[in-house]
Amino acid sequence: MVKRSKEIDDSALAFTTAVAAAAAIIVALVLPALHFYYVYQYNTGNIESKTEINAKLISQLIGHNPQMWQFETLRIDELLGDKAPGTDTELRRVFAENGDLIAERGTDPLPGPIIRDSHPLYDAGVIVGRVELERSLRPQLIQSFMVFVLSGLLGAGIFIALRAVPLRLLRRVIERASFLASHDALTNLPNRAVFQEWMVHTMADVERDGTPAAVLFLDLDHFKEVNDLLGHAAGDELLKQVSERMSETLRQNDVLSRLGGDEFAIIQKRIAQPQGAAQLAQRLIAILAEPFDLFGQEAMIGASIGITMCEPGGQTDPSHLLQQADMALYRAKSGGRGNYQFFEEDMNRRMLERKMMEIDLRRALANDQLQLHFQPQIDLATSALIGVEALIRWNHPEQGWIAPDRFIPLAEETGLILPIGDWVIHTACRQAQAWPSLKVAVNVSPVQFRRGDLVAVVRHALEESGMDAARLELEITEGVLMQDTDATIAILTALKELGVKIAMDDFGTGYSSLSYLRRFPFDKIKIDRSFIADMGHDDHADSIINAVIGLGRALGMKSNAEGVETIEQADLLRAQGCEEVQGFYFGRPMAGEHIDALVHAANGGEPVVAGSAGVNASPSPPGVAAAKPLDHRGTANKLSLPA
Repeated sequence: MVKRSKEIDDSALAFTTAVAAAAAIIVALVLPALHFYYVYQYNTGNIESKTEINAKLISQLIGHNPQMWQFETLRIDELLGDKAPGTDTELRRVFAENGDLIAERGTDPLPGPIIRDSHPLYDAGVIVGRVELERSLRPQLIQSFMVFVLSGLLGAGIFIALRAVPLRLLRRVIERASFLASHDALTNLPNRAVFQEWMVHTMADVERDGTPAAVLFLDLDHFKEVNDLLGHAAGDELLKQVSERMSETLRQNDVLSRLGGDEFAIIQKRIAQPQGAAQLAQRLIAILAEPFDLFGQEAMIGASIGITMCEPGGQTDPSHLLQQADMALYRAKSGGRGNYQFFEEDMNRRMLERKMMEIDLRRALANDQLQLHFQPQIDLATSALIGVEALIRWNHPEQGWIAPDRFIPLAEETGLILPIGDWVIHTACRQAQAWPSLKVAVNVSPVQFRRGDLVAVVRHALEESGMDAARLELEITEGVLMQDTDATIAILTALKELGVKIAMDDFGTGYSSLSYLRRFPFDKIKIDRSFIADMGHDDHADSIINAVIGLGRALGMKSNAEGVETIEQADLLRAQGCEEVQGFYFGRPMAGEHIDALVHAANGGEPVVAGSAGVNASPSPPGVAAAKPLDHRGTANKLSLPA
């Protein structure tokens, strides 16, 4: 960068010097030359006209006295006129034809340079003499010299100005451009490119000194919420204040850089490791957890930090070290944020596995490896099958059935949840056409609200399948509403206008469920399985379930209890007035053909009810065991996990 800047300076200096010199020469030489030229032309024209006039006047005198005109010297002197007042710069003379001097007015000799003109005298058309006029140009030459001196001074000033001022401005522009190319314009911190260069120097120092250094990768927690709630100006101000706080915390030997967005990186060297990195991470997390004042609004964020060590004989690729720190950061954020993690080799293995799973998941969507299973929903009053919840399954060609809690979070992070979610909605609607007596519930990811055209997708799925919109039920969690409540409410309202039913899933697990119920008229409240598991054993759980059922009844919303696994739980829920249930007691998720069998049995007059064995008394579909959720309550059955 410095070498390039020097090359630009040298070329700019040469160009600026040439332009300045040309301008100075033009001013210093051309102006006096033009002055002398115009003065010369003026004087030449002037003496020519004077000579001609004098010749005509004297010729008239000759016409009146052709024989004796040579002796009328007084009259001729009068016709020649006086010399220029206050000067000795002109000489006027009259000569006879034979060259004799008749009259003379002026100074002889004149100081040079001299211009001269003559005109003949006539008598009846015959030349009898001549008038001659000489003028010295020395005063004009002195004037031109003075102009030259002044022009030279002016040219020197122009040379200095044109050479120094633009070059100074150019250097400032170059320095600013160089700074912007190597620094972040918002925080004035070095950018990623400069940080990479420092990483190279740091690794060289580590090899030479044999002292390890630490690379810290820091990401702000809840930065997006600040941008969304307070605006981008507040987000920019937050980044500035974060940079200032961290800069004040670091030692002089530490290097801080903003890599982009809300990501920062730090190089810590010449201190005992890994204790130094751990202590620095703790200090940074502590100072960034303190409130920020953003234009009068208080904001609370936090930071997660990933750390990797640069050791002698270790990695020599800066990008690889940053990748390791990024992996550690990912582990820190997965661990609840607001903490730090050191890189471990096992992280690299898991990251590769995650990348391979992402590739396989893309192939799964393209190669029809994804399937829908359906879990029965039971009306507690009649014990009849009234609906199903669509749950996605992945039948990997090599690994077999992969639980949703392994690939759904990955799909949400990579954006694959959008095409997967669209496929689930379309497939569920098509499948539901075979069960006209059942409603079908589909879980919707928060990502589909943020980045997808959910209303258009649902409309197209209904039109394509011909399914009655009232039979489609979309289940959302509070994570959907917490992103952008107004926009989400607008989407939910548009879905309701299509005739689709909306259910709040996992009700009671968030801190603001009641406020959302006030803002949007949900059709159903689904009681989270964590409360159902403690029924009959925890008075608080029983009270909460009773309150939720009563709240739903008061608001005109149906209640559905998830995770019902025993007849005792079902009886308690029935006694409290719960309307719908689903869970392993009544049926595990099963392939569509088994739902076909249940519906066919009901159409044949056989009651499809939950007996002592529940709906699971029907033959278990192939692969259900392999697709069994990881925990006994079916936590992994959802398409999208709570955000």
